Amino acid sequence: MLFRRIFSLFAMMTLTVLLTTAVVLNVGTAKVFAATLPVQVASPLQLAMANRVETMAKDLEGKAQEAMGNLTGDPKDQIMGKAKQAESQVRNTAEDLQDQLQLKGRAKAVTKNLEGKAQEAVGNITGNSSNQTMGKAKQAESQGLNLVEDAKDLIQDVFK
Repeated sequence: MLFRRIFSLFAMMTLTVLLTTAVVLNVGTAKVFAATLPVQVASPLQLAMANRVETMAKDLEGKAQEAMGNLTGDPKDQIMGKAKQAESQVRNTAEDLQDQLQLKGRAKAVTKNLEGKAQEAVGNITGNSSNQTMGKAKQAESQGLNLVEDAKDLIQDVFK
């Protein structure tokens, strides 16, 4: 029991340091990501990825705040952390719908691959095996989408 509490405290401190560093350096926010792109290159795909990064940062922030609330026994932090995670899920669902409606072909495959890599990285950082698995699954889905696009290209080349 003591080992588990020490481990939880160490994990919380590590997550807090990572989150604080990300906030201080403005890492993972859509505004910073979009600001680093040249104006003529900022495509809808890049903006969608910036939204995904911001959504994942909100989820990580919520998990850290909830864990801090669990550790300190502060119900306000627990509730606020859960609320941030719920907001992240809603944003993610909205992004999924937008992806399905707007992105076609290779763009969708690239987006899915990047989304999977980001989710796997978050899973690696937080130790969440579910995020790791889902990230890998999205990367595999991306490979399948690329194979479909390759087949389409071959068929189009045959009929040209």
